[in-house]
Amino acid sequence: MIRVLQVVGKMHYGGMETLIMNIYRNIDRSKVQFDFLVHYPEPGEYDEEIKSLGGKIYVMPRTTFGNFFKYKKALTEFFKSHPEYKVIHGHLQSTAFLYHSIAKKYGKRYCITHAHNNGVEHTIKGRVSYLTSLLAIKHTDGFFGCSKEACEYFFKQAIKKGKEMQVLPNGIEVDKYLFQSKIRENIRKELGIENKLVMGHVGRFFEQKNHVFLIDVFEQVAKKREDAVLLLIGKGPDEDKIRQKVKEKGLDKKVMFLGAKDNVNQLMMGMDVFLLPSLFEGFGIVLIEAQTTGLPCVCTKNTIPLTTKITDGYYPVSLQEKPEVWADEILKAYESSKDNDRENFNQCAKEAGYDIKEIAGQIEKQYIGYSSPCFR
Repeated sequence: MIRVLQVVGKMHYGGMETLIMNIYRNIDRSKVQFDFLVHYPEPGEYDEEIKSLGGKIYVMPRTTFGNFFKYKKALTEFFKSHPEYKVIHGHLQSTAFLYHSIAKKYGKRYCITHAHNNGVEHTIKGRVSYLTSLLAIKHTDGFFGCSKEACEYFFKQAIKKGKEMQVLPNGIEVDKYLFQSKIRENIRKELGIENKLVMGHVGRFFEQKNHVFLIDVFEQVAKKREDAVLLLIGKGPDEDKIRQKVKEKGLDKKVMFLGAKDNVNQLMMGMDVFLLPSLFEGFGIVLIEAQTTGLPCVCTKNTIPLTTKITDGYYPVSLQEKPEVWADEILKAYESSKDNDRENFNQCAKEAGYDIKEIAGQIEKQYIGYSSPCFR
């Protein structure tokens, strides 16, 4: 059995983390085991499951300008004392140049850098993170991306040098998203939204997910439909700001903050329309999940890869359009799909190549190959 080290921020309920866990659950763990190098001291939502599957979790210091040398020292001590890791799968791009270079200094290893986005936040921190991510190219053996667009954004220089890119589809456990009317009924009853027009969004509260615009859009929908409600699933640093905006607009009784949830599949079954007005997305796995439950999806045009379109219930809208235009498109999507038999959408993800069982089998073979001396 080989042990693959997954380098991440924290294993919370996010798109990247969900992909890793989906693969982890479906690989043959008698052949390939995952361990995790995380960068936050507080536990992640997936930590207990990781341990139950046989994985180990190692905590590194948080990466800030002030503790660079402390971080470098911790990485050095870790890789010197853990020669067993022959494959390093780096999902934390901003410091990949450092942990990959140190990993290689203390052993012959195959280092993967994985791009999960096709943009960065428009902040100083975002721009610096992008620039430091470019330094990882020199120390990377395998260039992975969740989409062609993500590879082209982060690995431009590597592509120019003729390096091969691999798009690893963000697969899902398809059977979990098979629509069930009884689950829908229970969810809506539990939340007190039985006779409502229910819109939903899944994503962390930070700039990329564009919650500020989302609330503006929902306000317009609520003006047209008195029965409209919005479910917000996730948590993050901007949550208080969004709560305040909702309160100022008088939408307190129509917007429900549900926090991070491990039953997103069931909550999607309780929705009528799914919304994703992101500023950028490397892929957008939640769109695959939502469509698999039969939900119509209204999402950002041009900034989300079209490979996320697996059904006819896919409605891209430009962020240049006003919230009123988005609201009209949402209601159009709802009217066009409300009589659909949602049980019939389950096969779409499989036919489009997003069945995690197939994807896990593919990457499992690659990990085993990368661990052999000829790859290092």
